[in-house]
Amino acid sequence: LPISMTRRYLKLAIAGCLFTLTACAQQSEIRQMHQSVSTLSQEMTQLNQQTIKITQQNALNAKSTRGVYLLPEAKTPARLESQIGTLRMSVASITPDGDGSRLTLRIQGESNDPLPAFSGTVEWGQIQGTTESYQEVNVKNQLFTAPASTLAPSDVDIPLQLSGLTPEQLGFIRIHDIQPAAQ
Repeated sequence: LPISMTRRYLKLAIAGCLFTLTACAQQSEIRQMHQSVSTLSQEMTQLNQQTIKITQQNALNAKSTRGVYLLPEAKTPARLESQIGTLRMSVASITPDGDGSRLTLRIQGESNDPLPAFSGTVEWGQIQGTTESYQEVNVKNQLFTAPASTLAPSDVDIPLQLSGLTPEQLGFIRIHDIQPAAQ
């Protein structure tokens, strides 16, 4: 073969290889983009579900005459006006525990004074119906206590074991009757 034809074949071969490599790189980038879109879609679904639960939690608390509701799926704190001042409540670390759930109730004082020792009631259960017309079912309750804190503002973490409902079944937690401990 003459040198010019060999060069032409070589150029065609190189061009073909470059085209194939470019196509492979594009396929990889497309797969990566599909994965990113899928991940983003899942995150948007989770955010939409969380937004619905926050809206429900806010609506329940706006109507509540007895304590403050925390919906685990809302992952959002709520405020309670109590006998010991304004408290910010939230739940964390919800895990299965036999036929129930284990979680941490975080209570934060909003004043510049340390929190006194106090007690309260936690209720938990499921909600059936709509936010406008709902019924609490499978409701259980227990008392809890917290020691006095020495720092201000105060944060108190209270470990709770809630029987009868797994984390997936746990529809609401309501905290009420917060009062200073008898001295």
